Amino acid sequence: MAKIEHFALFAADPGALKDFYVAALGLRVAVDNSGATPPGYFLADDHGMALEIIGRPAGVPGADTRYICHVAFVVEDFAPAKAALEKVGMVFETDSVVDNATMTTAFFRDPEGNRVQIVRRPAPLLG
Repeated sequence: MAKIEHFALFAADPGALKDFYVAALGLRVAVDNSGATPPGYFLADDHGMALEIIGRPAGVPGADTRYICHVAFVVEDFAPAKAALEKVGMVFETDSVVDNATMTTAFFRDPEGNRVQIVRRPAPLLG
């Protein structure tokens, strides 16, 4: 069976978006392709997953990801994680909040406008 290796996002300023994910969500730079065309990075978590940030060429629009896709991050302590993101300027959607016995979740847009979810689950989604 195939295993998901990474998820990729476009960014007009890939360096700034890399810095956001490192500072706000604790990812680390695994591969620095900032000198390539297009420039980019692979950011890793501690569980074998990666987020690729690819430089978006001038004139290429970003996608409206509201109904297309999002990237989700598991957080252990939901309220403090949400508060830390709000402290750095992230604004959470109010119409998509879920807080029930199976999960607590909320969405915001990263500095490039990509839709991001934080989620806490009492039991893991898989396994």
